[in-house]
Amino acid sequence: MTSDQLREARAACEQAFSFLVSDYGYRKVRSRFRWSGFELAYQGQVLAVLVEWYPRDPLTVWLVRLEDGALPPRDVAADLSVPLNYFDLGDVEIIKTGQRVVDERQLYGLPSEATAGMLSDSLRRHASQLLMGEFGEIPRLEKRIR
Repeated sequence: MTSDQLREARAACEQAFSFLVSDYGYRKVRSRFRWSGFELAYQGQVLAVLVEWYPRDPLTVWLVRLEDGALPPRDVAADLSVPLNYFDLGDVEIIKTGQRVVDERQLYGLPSEATAGMLSDSLRRHASQLLMGEFGEIPRLEKRIR
């Protein structure tokens, strides 16, 4: 993989997820290369969306509940009384439809317009309430994850 290919992959993801800015009023707060991959972050009032890709990992979309208006650390809460803040889009798909909508096997290669588009379409379709700051589904997500 060349640096130009990585830039093109990140650009495809930025384009696919630009609806967060235009439709939901989120701000793009992060766009960086890291560990031979990349990370994008879009932040709303109470939720952020992270889009990450690293070699040998799938393209992943995280919905992150903000703490005091900022991205919280990615600690794994062993204490069951501590709320979870990071939710994989795949888990949202499962609680909404009973299965993953986007086959994770399709997400392991360098991201393309097609793979980024599949995830952004799924985010629009299955996480719109979360994107608007309505957290009624969080207990179901926490139950599934724990």
